[in-house]
Amino acid sequence: MPKLFIPGPTEVHPAQREAQTRPMIGHRSKIYAELHASIEARLKKIMFTENRVFIGTCSATGVIEAALRNSVKKKVLVPANGFFASKWVDVSESCGIEAVRLDFELGRAVKPEDIEKALKSDPEIDAVMLTHSETSTGVLSPLKEIAAVVREFPNVVLLVDCVSSFAAAEIRTDEWGIDLILFGMQKALALPAGLAFCSVSPEIMERSKNQPKGRKGYYFDFVEWEKAAVKNNTIITPAVSLLFALDHQLDEILKEGIEARWAKHSEMQKITMEWAKQHDISYFSEEGYHSPGISVLNNSKNWNIAEINEKLRVQHDCEIANGYKDLKEKTFRIGHMGDHSPEDICELLGWIDGIVAEG
Repeated sequence: MPKLFIPGPTEVHPAQREAQTRPMIGHRSKIYAELHASIEARLKKIMFTENRVFIGTCSATGVIEAALRNSVKKKVLVPANGFFASKWVDVSESCGIEAVRLDFELGRAVKPEDIEKALKSDPEIDAVMLTHSETSTGVLSPLKEIAAVVREFPNVVLLVDCVSSFAAAEIRTDEWGIDLILFGMQKALALPAGLAFCSVSPEIMERSKNQPKGRKGYYFDFVEWEKAAVKNNTIITPAVSLLFALDHQLDEILKEGIEARWAKHSEMQKITMEWAKQHDISYFSEEGYHSPGISVLNNSKNWNIAEINEKLRVQHDCEIANGYKDLKEKTFRIGHMGDHSPEDICELLGWIDGIVAEG
C-alpha cells in the first residue's frame, strides 16, 4: 500500500496498527474504565485543558454536529473560508440552527477583526464555529487572536474545528479561552479514522442542559455523555481497538513532547516551502498563514498532478493529493503531518523532482 503524504488519513506506524490487535475487553468493565480515564488524562495534557474531554465513536463531523446541537442558542457565525469551513453552514442548517455565513476568498485567513465586525453587527449570534486549519486550502487562521476577540463578547462561545491542526499547530485551549475544540484521529495524531474528541467548557455544558427538547437528539447529547464520562465510559459502545491504538500513540507523543511535535511539523513545512521557492511555486494559502500540517501549492508549472501521483505510486509506493474540488489540477497538496519526519519530506520532494525532470 502507498505511503500517504496526503491531508489525511495519514500514515499509521506499524506499532499503532499492532496495538489494535490486543485482545478485546468489555466496554463496561473495570479495565475499560481505567483505559478511558488514562486516555482522557493524557488528552488533556496535549490539549492544555482541565475541561472535560469527550470521546466519540464517529468522525469529527459527528462531533461538529454535536457541538452545534449542544451549544448554539439562537445563531452561529460560520466563517466560510474554504470548502470544509463552508460545510458547517449546511450542517448547522440541517440541525435547524440558523447560521450566519461569513464568506471569504478561498485561501484567505479569518482575521480577528472579521469576527469582531460580524459579532458587533448581529447581537443574536451566540456562537462562532471556526475552522482553524482549512484542509482544502492549507490556510491556518490565527486562533489565539480570534479567541481573544470572542472573549470580549460574554454571550458568545467559540467552537473550533482543529481537525487538521491538532498536534501539528500550537493550541492552548484553556489559556486562550476556547470553549470547545474538536478533532479526529486520522490527521496529525497519525491513527486510523473512527474516533473523535472534544473538550467542553462549563459554559458549553450549561448550554447543553438548557437546550430545547429535540435539539440534541440522543447520540450527541453532552448531558448524557457527561453521565457516562464521570464513570470513565461512553453512552454507546466505543471503538475499543482504536482506543488501544490511541493509548499507545499518546505515550509516544508524550515521550516526544507536544511542543517538539509542533516544532517537527513547522520544520517539515519549512522544507516544503523552501522547495516550492526553488521551483518558483507559490502557496495557495495567504502569506503568513500557512498550515503546518499541509501545504497547498499553486500549480503554476501546469504539471499533470494526476500523472505525477501515478508515477509516485508505481515508482516509490507513495502519493500526494491533488487539489480539492474546484482546485483540482489548479493546486496540489502535500501532507506533512503525523509521524512523518523531515527526512521523509526531503525524500518525497526529491522523488517529485525526478519525475518532473523525466518529463
